Amino acid sequence: MKNNMEGFTLLELLVAATLGILVIGGASGVFIANQQTSKANAVLSEIQNVARLSFQLMSQDIRNAGFSGCNNNARVANTISIAGTRPAWATWSVGGGIQGFPAPVAPINGMDTTPGTQALRLMFGTGDSNAISNYDGTMLTLNVAPVLSAGDVGIACDDSESSIFQANEVDGFTVTHRLAGLNSDANLGFLPEIDWGPGLAPPRFFTRNGMIMRFESIAWFVAPSNDDVNVNSLYRASLIGDTQVNEEVLFGVSDLQFMFLNDNTNTFQTAAATTAAGQWGRINAVNVSVTLDDAVLQGQQIPANAKTISFLVSIRNRL
Repeated sequence: MKNNMEGFTLLELLVAATLGILVIGGASGVFIANQQTSKANAVLSEIQNVARLSFQLMSQDIRNAGFSGCNNNARVANTISIAGTRPAWATWSVGGGIQGFPAPVAPINGMDTTPGTQALRLMFGTGDSNAISNYDGTMLTLNVAPVLSAGDVGIACDDSESSIFQANEVDGFTVTHRLAGLNSDANLGFLPEIDWGPGLAPPRFFTRNGMIMRFESIAWFVAPSNDDVNVNSLYRASLIGDTQVNEEVLFGVSDLQFMFLNDNTNTFQTAAATTAAGQWGRINAVNVSVTLDDAVLQGQQIPANAKTISFLVSIRNRL
């Protein structure tokens, strides 16, 4: 009896094997590509989660910019100077608590900034406050123990104006200031910046609804990392007592850029244009763009637009 079962020819086996290899190779390629994409997304997500905490801190600083206490009066007296000159961290008069710096940015608090990056300085009254019950021209008497320590820079305010000064002595419920330390004047009265000079401020008195709080000055900028000078980091310089201290907030930031919303024209403008027009007092929001450094992306191929994180922050005291 004839056997009807037939086998495959060698040619058929070779064709089938070739097709199988192609299918498996294609599937493997897709699998490997998906794995690489998943790993890249995981790396980027992890970095962005860490970065988000830094951006929340920056956002908080921007929201507080320009707050001078009480009714947020624009009249701000300032006794702070070093050798008769305002230190950069105390130049409130330039922008009423906010100032951006276009590239190239001069060294900030002793650190050279990364070429091509921008910087931002913010000043405001912050933290808990104390009510002022009495002021005799030198000593502020408060209702409770002061939020300030000796050597701290504070801001005292009432409905008419605010005054920035250094607390020379703190004892019990009192804060004393005098012509010493960073104080260029024994008086806390307002004087237009164009007329300002050490020892020229008029005397003043605080009304019963006055209060005192700590003065804060923050600078955000990019500079080489303390851990690896070949990689840049995002820094925050903050006021501790009467000295600014640099803190490395986020490792692996290659660029920092800002755009500023002018409430008069309702358009965004650069730091250079704002400075040239003298319009820092008209800025009510800041758009921030931070670009991550390839050095922290662990060799993953991530699209350029995914490396840049942008966010918009409104200045709450100007809305």
